[in-house]
Amino acid sequence: MQIPCTIHRLALAGFLFAFSIGHNTLNANAAFLNSIDETVLQQRVSQLELPVTPKYNATVREYIRRYVTSGHKDAEEMLGRSVIYFPIFEYYLNVYQLPQELKYLPIVESNLRPTVVSNAGATGLWQLMHSTASELGLSVSGSLDERRDPYKATEAAVRYLSTLYKRFGSWELALAAYNCGPGNVSKAVRLSGSTDFWKLREYLPSETRHYIPRFIAASYVVNHYREHSLLPERPEYDLQFTQTVKVFSELSFQKISSISRVPVSTIRALNPAYRQSYIPRSSGGNFLILPKMGMQAFKDYLKWSGYQTIKTDAPQIAAQAAPGASPFSPVTVTIESPGQTLASIAATYGCRTEVLMSWNSLSSRDLYFRQELVVYVPEGSPLALRNN
Repeated sequence: MQIPCTIHRLALAGFLFAFSIGHNTLNANAAFLNSIDETVLQQRVSQLELPVTPKYNATVREYIRRYVTSGHKDAEEMLGRSVIYFPIFEYYLNVYQLPQELKYLPIVESNLRPTVVSNAGATGLWQLMHSTASELGLSVSGSLDERRDPYKATEAAVRYLSTLYKRFGSWELALAAYNCGPGNVSKAVRLSGSTDFWKLREYLPSETRHYIPRFIAASYVVNHYREHSLLPERPEYDLQFTQTVKVFSELSFQKISSISRVPVSTIRALNPAYRQSYIPRSSGGNFLILPKMGMQAFKDYLKWSGYQTIKTDAPQIAAQAAPGASPFSPVTVTIESPGQTLASIAATYGCRTEVLMSWNSLSSRDLYFRQELVVYVPEGSPLALRNN
């Protein structure tokens, strides 16, 4: 089919306009970086709060240059995705009492893309190899790859980082070991006679020599992107504002979609660990992430279908109430920090831990980030009013 000449011209004009904008932005970023005095960049880097020494050198500058010039589009997309993943990283870093700034490490590993696979087969936000994932207790099968699960992979990676730090006593060496393996780092220490990363780096694999500089550069960009006119590309609303539940029975994405009215494409984007568009059965439970607007319908379905029951054990509720107490109202408690435990929540709301577990059909005291618990409190009480 022939396309009218006018449409050709419009298409060409649109392409040239888009190219011009991108080209001008690239040139502007490059010119801006070149115009910054080296002492300014050095000062900014040196003031970064990092678990490693924020050393500024030509290698660090080169990686910063890539982020703000030729890689500015990827950087803007990464900055946008950080609103999804940084809260998860921060939660598990708190659990293991590790530096919060380690949340920048997956930028180096995957640019915050949960489905990326390296040439060597490392997968997910934290780029875990199959063997490492298995050692850390993650499942990798034809239907499920937990390296792509933002919750389970983060917990495993943070736990691994904690082990590496205990072994080497230095975050530079712990991060290097995360990249190339502890054996290679121990060998470099032995050959160099030093535990200083910058002195032993020549004995490390090529990629690992640049690992700490890349980490410093990534940290710089997250903290100073505004100064380089980078504009984070925020994900769509449904990917930003989500809730998480654990499901134990097999469920297809199509079934979840029909219940929650969330498109299958959105379910797939939020749950990249499931390779075959369904959640397999699991005695320990698998995470399902949904937009907030679709989660309530899904939880209502779980409540009444037999997949999961939220109990409201009336005898146990009544047993805690004083004679003549007013009726009870449900209150939702969301797990947002590692300090929240069943015992602490029970103490806050004046119930026994065992009753709290019964209300929520919990067989374990383990809680997870953004888990929601139902607590019953007297109607009209300050606790009920505070949560309305």
